[in-house]
Amino acid sequence: MTMKITPIQYQSASEGEFPKPPPNLSSSSELYPGLIAMVQAQPFSGLDHENPCHHLRKFEEMCLCLSISGMTQETLRWKLFPFSLTKKAK
Repeated sequence: MTMKITPIQYQSASEGEFPKPPPNLSSSSELYPGLIAMVQAQPFSGLDHENPCHHLRKFEEMCLCLSISGMTQETLRWKLFPFSLTKKAK
C-alpha cells in the first residue's frame, strides 16, 4: 500500500526526507506569467516572524483555484512553489 504525502505534511520532514518531484515536471505546459506573479505576491522569505506552515496552507489554497490543461495539481504546485520563496528561504 502506497501512501500519498501532501505538501502540507512536509512541514515535519527533515532535510533529505522529501519525495522526489513527479517525473512529468518537464511537461509541455507553460506557466503563465500571471500565475507566477500571483504566487510571487505572497512570498515566504524565511524570516523569524513568518510562519512556514501558514505559507504552505495559503500556497495550497491558491493552487486549488488554478489549473492548466494537461497538468496535474501536483505538478502545478511543484512548478509554482519556487516562485513563492525569496531571500533566505530560496
